[in-house]
Amino acid sequence: MAAIRMGKLTTMPAGLIYASVSVHTVKEEESKKQLVKPEQLPIYTAPPLQSKYVEEQPGHLQMGFASIRTATGCYIGWCKGVYVFVKNGIMDTVQFGKDAYVYLKNPPQDCLPKMGVITVSGLAGLVSTRKGSKFKKITYPLGLATLGATVCYPVQSIIIAKVTGKKIYATNFWST
Repeated sequence: MAAIRMGKLTTMPAGLIYASVSVHTVKEEESKKQLVKPEQLPIYTAPPLQSKYVEEQPGHLQMGFASIRTATGCYIGWCKGVYVFVKNGIMDTVQFGKDAYVYLKNPPQDCLPKMGVITVSGLAGLVSTRKGSKFKKITYPLGLATLGATVCYPVQSIIIAKVTGKKIYATNFWST
């Protein structure tokens, strides 16, 4: 039985080699018989002398699509800009949440006293504007809480101030 399998395996490739060689030789003979000069090919013939170039006019369907495309082009660009803005905002918020979770999971030893200073300074601003205007009720607590955060975290405050300053500077040139 092993000898029969061996015979089948050897006869099959030999038959394929013969078939491919015979086809190859036939193609070589046919190509030698039917050689064509480049001038005889249809792409090299000169166009008729009375031919005239006429630009194709768009049809009703093409005109409809073109008008839809021009009408919706600015809206699609606006939607794309809003999508990128929202996507970046969501990604920044998610990253901030992850960073805050890691920070609060393993807080440093002086975290609670610093948070206490920031909270007390914000509450002091809130109490000081009990009978003030709405503007004062917003700015005093935020200002004093920011001052408390600056005292507790000076390095981060400097970094935030630099980044904010650069953004304001760039916005000034962008708006003019």
